This record gives sequence, C-alpha cells and structure tokens, in this order.
Amino acid sequence: MSNSALSKRLYLEKEKISRLPNEAGVYFLFQSNNMLVYIGKALYIRKRVTQHDKDKQFSLIGYEIVHYSRARLLEKNLLELYLKEHGQLPYYNKHC
Repeated sequence: MSNSALSKRLYLEKEKISRLPNEAGVYFLFQSNNMLVYIGKALYIRKRVTQHDKDKQFSLIGYEIVHYSRARLLEKNLLELYLKEHGQLPYYNKHC
C-alpha cells in the first residue's frame, strides 16, 4: 500500500472507543503485540467496534473514514491483499 493510503488511517487505544467517529468506513483491530486480527467495514464505526468489544480481544483500533459504498470495496481489497501477503485471513475474519 502507498504511504498516502496509510496517512488517512487513524489509530486509538481500545480504552478510547468512545472517541471513534460515528461515520462510515473501514476499521482494523489489533492485539497488544500489534498483530492485525480483524478487518471490517461499518456504516457507523463506533457502534460496530463497540459490538466487537464484547466478543473479540483487541487493544488497538485503526480506522479510515470513507463512504460506505467505498468501504465495502476497500474491505474486500484489503482482505485479498492480506491473504496474498500472509497466506491466511486475519484471525477473526476466518473464525467468525
């Protein structure tokens, strides 16, 4: 991915979920060892990540605000890229 794509992403610690935007976009959940464990899309990022807080272990959240129609395509492309680079999907993407 290009640096310009990465510069759009913002990161928050799990304890700051309430600061996530209530906007559409893609989001990334990381464990404490910075391992990416989930890539998702949401119409409302804060609401969706709060739902994950109940059943997934993560300590860091990355997100990128984009229109929901773009988020669907971006999530698909990011999952395909991750699979190509790592030979498997992030843990929660393959176990959900």
